[in-house]
Amino acid sequence: MALVVWLLGIPVVLVLQLLFDHFRRRVAISDAAKRYGAADPPSLPSKDPVFGSDNVRFMMQQMAKDRRIKSIYEQLHTYGFTFQSWPFGKRVVSTVDPRNIQFVFATEAENFGVGPQRENAQSPMTGKGLITSDDPMWSKMRPLIRPTFTRTQINDKDVFNVHVTRFLNLLPTDGSKVNLRPLFERLILDASSEFIFGETFGSQLSDCKLDAQRFIDSFNYAQKGVGKRVMFGKMSFLIHDPKFWESCHFVQDYTRHHVDQALRQRKKAREAGLSEDDPVNGKYILVHELAKETDDRDVLCSQLLNVFFAGRDTPAVALTNIFFSLARNPGVWMKIREEVEGLEPDDLTFEKLKSLRYMQHAINEGMRLYPPVANNSRVCLKTTRLPTGGGADGRSPICVFPGDTISMSFFTLHRRADLYDDPEEFKPERWQTIRPTWEFLPFGGGARHCPAQQLALFWVAYVLVRMALKFKELKNMDLVDGFVEDLKLNMESKNGAKVSLVCA
Repeated sequence: MALVVWLLGIPVVLVLQLLFDHFRRRVAISDAAKRYGAADPPSLPSKDPVFGSDNVRFMMQQMAKDRRIKSIYEQLHTYGFTFQSWPFGKRVVSTVDPRNIQFVFATEAENFGVGPQRENAQSPMTGKGLITSDDPMWSKMRPLIRPTFTRTQINDKDVFNVHVTRFLNLLPTDGSKVNLRPLFERLILDASSEFIFGETFGSQLSDCKLDAQRFIDSFNYAQKGVGKRVMFGKMSFLIHDPKFWESCHFVQDYTRHHVDQALRQRKKAREAGLSEDDPVNGKYILVHELAKETDDRDVLCSQLLNVFFAGRDTPAVALTNIFFSLARNPGVWMKIREEVEGLEPDDLTFEKLKSLRYMQHAINEGMRLYPPVANNSRVCLKTTRLPTGGGADGRSPICVFPGDTISMSFFTLHRRADLYDDPEEFKPERWQTIRPTWEFLPFGGGARHCPAQQLALFWVAYVLVRMALKFKELKNMDLVDGFVEDLKLNMESKNGAKVSLVCA
């Protein structure tokens, strides 16, 4: 009986704690506004001013309808480019003001973190590491990770070219319909696994021994679950989803298999008298570098999955979203083909790809409309003030306190009509004259921007040029013309990129 009473008392204690935190924070905000000349931003209307249960319910409904990011866009255009809400009694300040975004990501980056939000939400999938945690782990891991994404490593196109050639051989050449999304996923899975583990998963090979497609499906499903857990925060225990845990376990087991292989190879190298400081086959391989720090396979698995999380997903999502737009704009495809005419695969260095201005404009435009990271957030760690967005005129600073979440919709930022002419239109030509800074953030910004950004841009450009050299026509074959969200932590076209390709 005592146990039953104790169990029933847990929800009551949680509710009382939320109520106490909510009203304490309201009082603190009011006091700070008087003391510092700050002011609240507009509030998202709610029938439940304490827990925001109606807004949480609306959020989940929009997710089920594949329009969560679009609904945030609509709210920001209705209630202002900075507003606050209280889901589950916790304060969230939503903003697409570049000044606020720069403040959070750069000016006072030390006062904002990801750990309070990501560690609980993402750890079941990746464990704690570079992507999920703040200092001291972030500062410790960043120097170890950075060499993986140096220009020298990125520019090693010989390895990537093997995977791209396999990818091109999988594409139909008779004009029949093909969805590029699963093929991009397999391409990037193979390339990123070799980049990080020193051995490819081989998902594009017909004799692939491991269940690579199950890994991709599990990875995608686990990411969706992580996204839900981020939104629910401390209330994520309310989510009952056995498949999420099953997917997380499979992803981790699959990764441990490759960690074990790498550790065995490293052991053999030591036994053969090779120095630990010598690159394996002339390459910097992340798993071997991390293994110098620890031989704890669980720690290695967590750190590698954190990097793999960024390195695998971002380029594949970017490619799918960009080709979604290119397929609907045949004139842009023809201009890209004109620019790359006469090039050979051996010509496609990092510097050469950067010099193809129109193609780079098309990539930027694709990521402006459909950024891989459509929404990003930070949790306030120390009381401070956002520069703007408060008060009736939206110009007053806003006091934020430890535990407040600052949510930034890059999807909406990139579609602000005061920043971009005809923001809903796909116009690569606009990039001939505009030079945005904090108004364009497809990979986030500041010191904690996506570590795989340059790698993703190189891979996207390389694949795009190789396809433009091979195919003279790229046609949209999707019966649904509009973009349908597939929101994991990244945002991808749910219908993929359904096209037909005609060889040159």
